[in-house]
Amino acid sequence: MNLTLSSKAKTLKELENKISCANILPQISFYAMDYKNKKKEILSQISSFFSSEVIIRSSSSKEDNYNNSNAGNFESVANVSITNKDLDEAICKVINSYGNSLNNKDEIFVQKMLKEVSMCGVIFTSDLDTLSSYYIINYDQSGSTSSVTNGDGKDLQTFVCFKDYNNIKNIKLKKIIKASKECENIFNNNSLDIEFAFVEDKLYILQVRAIVKNNKKDLSYLDLNSSLNKLYKKIQKLNTKHPKLLGSKTIFGVMPDWNPAEIIGLKPKRLAISLYKELITNEIWAYQRDNYGYKNLRSFPLLVSFLGIPYIDIRISFNSFIPKNLHENIASKLIEHYLNELSKNCHYHDKIEFEIVFSCYYFGIDKKLKKLEEKDFTNSEIKQIEFTLLELTNNIIDDKNGLFKNDLKKIEQLKKEFINIQKSNLSLVDKIYWLIEDCKRYGTLPFAGIARAAFISVQFLNSFVEEKIITKEEKDKFLNSLNTVSKNLIKDKQNLSKKEFLKSYGHLRPGTYDITSKRYDEAYDYYFKDLNTLQDKTDFNFSQTHIEKIDKLIIENGLKTNANSLIKFIKDAIEAREYSKFIFTKSLSEVLLLVEEFGKKFHISREDLAFLDIKKVKELYVTLDHRDVADILNKDILKNKEFYKYTKAIKLPSLILNEDDIYSFYLEKEEANFVSLNKISSQVVNIEGTNKDYEGKIVCICSADPGYDYLFSKNIKGLITCYGGANSHMAIRCAELGIPAVIGCGENLFNKYKKANFLEIDALNKQVKIIS
Repeated sequence: MNLTLSSKAKTLKELENKISCANILPQISFYAMDYKNKKKEILSQISSFFSSEVIIRSSSSKEDNYNNSNAGNFESVANVSITNKDLDEAICKVINSYGNSLNNKDEIFVQKMLKEVSMCGVIFTSDLDTLSSYYIINYDQSGSTSSVTNGDGKDLQTFVCFKDYNNIKNIKLKKIIKASKECENIFNNNSLDIEFAFVEDKLYILQVRAIVKNNKKDLSYLDLNSSLNKLYKKIQKLNTKHPKLLGSKTIFGVMPDWNPAEIIGLKPKRLAISLYKELITNEIWAYQRDNYGYKNLRSFPLLVSFLGIPYIDIRISFNSFIPKNLHENIASKLIEHYLNELSKNCHYHDKIEFEIVFSCYYFGIDKKLKKLEEKDFTNSEIKQIEFTLLELTNNIIDDKNGLFKNDLKKIEQLKKEFINIQKSNLSLVDKIYWLIEDCKRYGTLPFAGIARAAFISVQFLNSFVEEKIITKEEKDKFLNSLNTVSKNLIKDKQNLSKKEFLKSYGHLRPGTYDITSKRYDEAYDYYFKDLNTLQDKTDFNFSQTHIEKIDKLIIENGLKTNANSLIKFIKDAIEAREYSKFIFTKSLSEVLLLVEEFGKKFHISREDLAFLDIKKVKELYVTLDHRDVADILNKDILKNKEFYKYTKAIKLPSLILNEDDIYSFYLEKEEANFVSLNKISSQVVNIEGTNKDYEGKIVCICSADPGYDYLFSKNIKGLITCYGGANSHMAIRCAELGIPAVIGCGENLFNKYKKANFLEIDALNKQVKIIS
């Protein structure tokens, strides 16, 4: 016989005699309204039943129901001694938290206070946003019993496991999953929220409630077994040795190299990902690397799509950073080293070029290369790596004939080609086709080269600091002195008329590849209301002492340049990276505009066009068959819409080391927890600041316990916390209310977000974009 979830106290009481895989603490419960008249009797009962400290817990009729959990809305008082005075004070505190809503169904219950807790946490028996078939466990092993629910723990861990996967190595996690399965059967409910704690290896269940299904996209009906099985086999195939690649295995990541997680999001719709592949990761990326002196990887696509989630094939990426003149035996050894280092240091997945790969020459690289001796590289091999990197870098930074200079000329050519196509009488399909082709040839290809030059510039700039030529503060002043597009945008916003401003910047949109993201010229007032004034630009010039030190290092290192030329290269490359992106995105934005115009001819909305593969439009340029164009487009959209349900439901790690990782994984510690599937943009308010106008704003708060629930009465638009887990109080509340939230983003990102004026949170794609 199945049990029915009821009040917190009653549910645990009924579960006590039903569950075999976990323990339920004995309790004394009573109705809150009876306490005043039966105080002496109740206190006596508690004192005689318990011999040590207790916890007084709420069990309101308004919490833990199917429509609203009200998690943390009511008090619970821990570590209460069993003296009448302390018990009475704690019980009254809990009763008072019920406020004016107190009724004859509201209970209080008392349990022994657990001591020497070895692990505590919360498990969801389905995904919080989609209700798909996953166990998500947020836990803490610090001994705290409230860090998970309060969101104030700094060492929380999150474990994600597909429900049908049984090969779980952690004994405690295995135990809690087994007990959760039993609870699902007992309550005939696959979407439960269960609090638990371990004392040594003994498991206690502290609370069971239903996951509130309001404001959620229910995808629990999708059978993910077949999809994951196909993905499992696909990764096995891609992980085998390849005759045209160095390295015995591969790794897949959402952040390395061209960083799809940042650019198009973790779960992009078909038009965005197909455009990104077309413009960059199918061929263009490899052409640029080859042109710049790296190993030829043409014909290798860098990005693979796993059930709609974009991943970089890191073995291919690592191969593409090998100087083409490096002997293959050394190169092969280097690739194996890179793969092993990333496998051991997964937290470097978003910074592989700074921490793992040697992709260019800079001052002090010899000291870093020397560490390869510990990995069985000989002095001769290390010298060859150093020499080929020096040769490659010299060819890029050369003041007269450097590859970087040629790419700057191509970007200027794109401006002419864009105007020619825009003013032509070509059909919409023909314009789209040629805008894409020109954008690849004169836009993304040179941009990729300029971005590579800018990366080398940053490496040199960092080495100036490491070699004590300049200080960190001087480096920051130098960067602040540069003329970038973002600085010019704010300056022009203040000095130009609306018409003049939009003529230059109107094509920009926060989601560069997202057709549903409004351009600046479509939502000017929305994006630029209350824009902050321009930050004062810092002037910085390298002193004569700086120049002399740099020139000395240039001679010692065999670089074919001088200090002034190198500094000019650094400045030009960093400025040009933003500028070239600004130029090529004008073509991309125009493509999206024309796709929208093309769709209107067939009554297809902007939202539906987001699911169209750009290849279908390009095919219309060269292919004519008997089918109606509207039918071709709508069938592709319908197919991709259905497929996208699986993309939303599936959960995969940021880094896939082997095929088993697709079934169970830990979230990277710095990886934020995104709540809801919604996308919003708004002004930012830091709760620690003087501005207390929260309505319609994204609120930043370091960590938030239930006392901050008043924020939800302020009609906030979004929430960002520095600390917190997927199952923290604020995560649960935001999920219930459908409020996009970024929970536990870490100190670095939090400090960046709270200083912003205007942010966009795309919870589905797990993206936060600083708009201004």
